[in-house]
Amino acid sequence: MTSKQKRIGYTLAVVPLTLSVLAGCASSTTTSSATSSPQASAAATSSTASTAPKTTTTIKVWTLNRHDQDYMQNMVDTFNKSNKDGIKIDYQIYSENYNQSLDIAMSTNEGPDVFFDGGTAYADHLPKGDLLPLDKYLTPEFKQRFGDGAFLDGVNMKDGKTYSIPAIGSTARLFYNKGIFEKAGIAGPPKTMAELTADAKQITDKLKGQGIYGFAMNLKSPGSAFGRSLEFVNMRNGGVYGGYDFKQGKYDFSSYKPTLNAFKDLYSSGAMFPGSTSLDIDPLRTQFAAGKIGMYFGLTHAEPGVYTTQFPTKEDWDVAPIPTIDGTVKGAQQIIVAGRWFLANAHTQHPDEAWKVMNYLYSDELLTGYHEKGLGIVMVPSVISHAKQSDNLKKWPALGFTDTDKVYPPNPTGVQAQGNDSAFVMNAIIQGAQDIDKGIADLNTRYNDAYDKAIAAGKTAKIQYPNFDPMNPGKSASK
Repeated sequence: MTSKQKRIGYTLAVVPLTLSVLAGCASSTTTSSATSSPQASAAATSSTASTAPKTTTTIKVWTLNRHDQDYMQNMVDTFNKSNKDGIKIDYQIYSENYNQSLDIAMSTNEGPDVFFDGGTAYADHLPKGDLLPLDKYLTPEFKQRFGDGAFLDGVNMKDGKTYSIPAIGSTARLFYNKGIFEKAGIAGPPKTMAELTADAKQITDKLKGQGIYGFAMNLKSPGSAFGRSLEFVNMRNGGVYGGYDFKQGKYDFSSYKPTLNAFKDLYSSGAMFPGSTSLDIDPLRTQFAAGKIGMYFGLTHAEPGVYTTQFPTKEDWDVAPIPTIDGTVKGAQQIIVAGRWFLANAHTQHPDEAWKVMNYLYSDELLTGYHEKGLGIVMVPSVISHAKQSDNLKKWPALGFTDTDKVYPPNPTGVQAQGNDSAFVMNAIIQGAQDIDKGIADLNTRYNDAYDKAIAAGKTAKIQYPNFDPMNPGKSASK
């Protein structure tokens, strides 16, 4: 592990892929043995262990990650066989529309007991009172494992209460097929969005007869697509993330204009994989694994595991930094889920058992294997102090964090703009169905109206950092 790496301390009806399917929220199942004779009764009296009811408490855990399925299921199986508390983990994977599925489940009191943050679950569900404070379980010894600065207001804490714990860091990179680049006569990965568009068009023009196209996005879910692509290009251009301008203390989508124009050029170039507007991320990955897509934006914690276990491929692929608009990096890009991993449901019937499951998920044992197998870059000091560097980081060094990958302060929570969300509007702009200036103005108006209402309702506070520096977001926000 390098010194740089050590310094960086989304249809309503969805059928989940489940590793075990149990109805409802957490359940308790009691089984007991019956006696039918005096002899049996006597035996029961002499051996209470053989007749005492055995209770199993099922704790339902949701995640959107499929790349780590094999490892996590193995660890879940180990827990289910070995724990002495009668707890069974029911581990379920929602790889598409995770946040929407979670919203529906929570609103109908059918939510999981423990669930993966997924980038937005904390911000979405904290204002609704859906998150369980963990403080009574967090001993000084437990917290010490995570080092200084691990528990931060707005990141995993609010009003002195802790709702999550850091574990894994991830960010976006460009994933590209080296064999396709060679066939198309392209020497290396693009450094600007204009180069990316030109390279994607060159690949498509030369190789579409073989069913190979230059670029793809999972535009069936625009929020998911832009959350691994457009947002990161915008940050590296010195722009905002999630529409919020920390320096002004308000929503301002103006900085997206050059980024939106670049993606509009890409979309209209004819280089995109056919049907990208109806692609989910996993179907996109299957096409990349089959050697049919030249490039796409993905997440560092997920893609290596996808092509090792989920969709094994013999394609020669590599990783590169996110291209910028003009070739220069003007802002750091966000390390996502850095301060949070799993959350507990405030409405669970079994909070103590839910915590015991979370405690296992955050154990050095589980996280060490997670890190060493290259399933994600673990940021817990008690793990990285002894864990071996993963083979993935050795093979694809660009997966590692650099000095332009930084933790950002949190955007306001509880802001629910009326009408179409920002991802919907941006998708319409890219596809030429919405004027860019009118779209940006509309977003500014609706999001700031919603922000003002959220402040008035006490759902969020005014957030402003007059000295905010996009190259040092965490440092400037702490002043």
